[in-house]
Amino acid sequence: MTTLDFADLKAEAERKHTGKGLKFIAAGGKKIRLRRIEALPGGDLKSALALLDIVQSEKVSNERRIDAMTGLLVAVASDKKAMRESVDALPLEQTMTVVERWMELAAPGEAPA
Repeated sequence: MTTLDFADLKAEAERKHTGKGLKFIAAGGKKIRLRRIEALPGGDLKSALALLDIVQSEKVSNERRIDAMTGLLVAVASDKKAMRESVDALPLEQTMTVVERWMELAAPGEAPA
């Protein structure tokens, strides 16, 4: 009988996803990685998928989509506090640029960054 070990599974996931995703240098110079969907742990994954649905929906208000973009970037960030501070300091156009780049480079099924 095979036994799965949490520590082994966690280490395998870290090895597999290390260095993947979109690199972002936050306000203050902190290096952040905007992780790929498949690299997210449970809670972040649920949040990111729900927010991604809102971002891509044409049925919600622009205000709600903008809030979802910010939340999505924070959910996928390796450092949520630094990402929140950075996104809050960026104009909307630049925030949208970050979301678009993440979606192009780090979304499931795309080439790794």
